[in-house]
Amino acid sequence: MGNLFVGCHRYTRYVFESPFIAFIDETVRNDSIHGRFYALVAAIVNRNPDYAALVRLMHHVASQQYSGIIHATDMARSEAGRADLSSIEHKIGNNGAVAFFAVAHSPFASGGEEEARQRCVADLAVGLTSAYRVRSVILDSRDPLGNASQSTIPKRGTRNFEDLVTIDGLKGIGEVPKELNISHGNDRLMPGLWIADVAAYSVGHSIADRDPSRLVWIAPHLYIREALTLPVSERVSGSRSMLPSTGMSVYMETLLNRAKAMRQERT
Repeated sequence: MGNLFVGCHRYTRYVFESPFIAFIDETVRNDSIHGRFYALVAAIVNRNPDYAALVRLMHHVASQQYSGIIHATDMARSEAGRADLSSIEHKIGNNGAVAFFAVAHSPFASGGEEEARQRCVADLAVGLTSAYRVRSVILDSRDPLGNASQSTIPKRGTRNFEDLVTIDGLKGIGEVPKELNISHGNDRLMPGLWIADVAAYSVGHSIADRDPSRLVWIAPHLYIREALTLPVSERVSGSRSMLPSTGMSVYMETLLNRAKAMRQERT
């Protein structure tokens, strides 16, 4: 894909005129240095023939072996699944239609997972809309959607509703554009979420295991940072809007640079 998104700040058209859409999935793991961390990974898709070919490939693999859905954690439990997962990783990494943007928050106690997620949602929303000019975001639904492909108006009290509250708060103070469309997708019906799932699996394992080789396939197309943007609900008048860094940004940047070097050695 090369430098598809370099200079994309020049794109100012809204989603109905833009080919870019972000599919988002999560990963939660433990890192011996920074503790338990939560990460969201966005697969920023350019809806062109390359993406269509990638979707056909994933549908083929899913229908042959995996009951119609690609889920990296399940695939990694068997040798055959790991081989298929590796093949998909390479196809995604060499495809001309996908870039990746990941944010991670650490540390948090087991009871603080929702807080960590919403900090990631806030940071990712700001980054996707400012640096990438994304105007349509689909998060993997944490609530049952039945046979529906996606939900745009989650019910109050559901987990999906919390994401909407965070985004609406940022819209209200002008940190993300009001035109940003957010919905929650059914991962059984949206191959874009499969791509995000595979990427989240790789990012999570790389951070937790301090293993840059997990990122080699997407390294040239990945930007990763620590989630430091506070949701509006956590801000009080006159207080900071950003969290102090825990040092995780430097750690993740080092992993990514090592992954890029490893990829260059292999080509």
